[in-house]
Amino acid sequence: MKRQNKNSRHNICDIKQEVISRLKFIGKINKGEKINTLHMFVQPSGICTTISRTFIHQDNRMNTLNFCRDTIHRSFELLITFERSTESADLLLYNNMVQDLKKAINGLNNLKLTYISDTKFCCDMDTMIEDITSRIDFDEIDSIHSSYESANSNGTLSPLKDKSNK
Repeated sequence: MKRQNKNSRHNICDIKQEVISRLKFIGKINKGEKINTLHMFVQPSGICTTISRTFIHQDNRMNTLNFCRDTIHRSFELLITFERSTESADLLLYNNMVQDLKKAINGLNNLKLTYISDTKFCCDMDTMIEDITSRIDFDEIDSIHSSYESANSNGTLSPLKDKSNK
């Protein structure tokens, strides 16, 4: 029975790391790049990518949309978990994830530019961006980030707050 508990905790850690990694991945997407959601890499737009995504490694923008939605949703679940934690490592992860969400907005905007001719896809990206910006006040976070770093260097650590929990 204890073995299952240990494996369960190990799997939860792996899931957290995967969500964080995917969030960082979204933040690194450039204009004109398409996500291969199965193998987790980006491909430049072009005829070779179109052929590859259609016939060889079948993938499409709906998979990209679902990947982004799931990652953003799970990121907010982790934010709540980290925010409620008393562990200093979790509080640091919370603050790192807030910054990663800010970077993810750029990646989502770049996906919009990649699929600019697909109005519905662009609206879905806008909805995700609005969800992020409505839940996190980045202006407030940027203004207190330097004071957070100062407090952190003094050994006093506190999370930057998510707007949805105010």
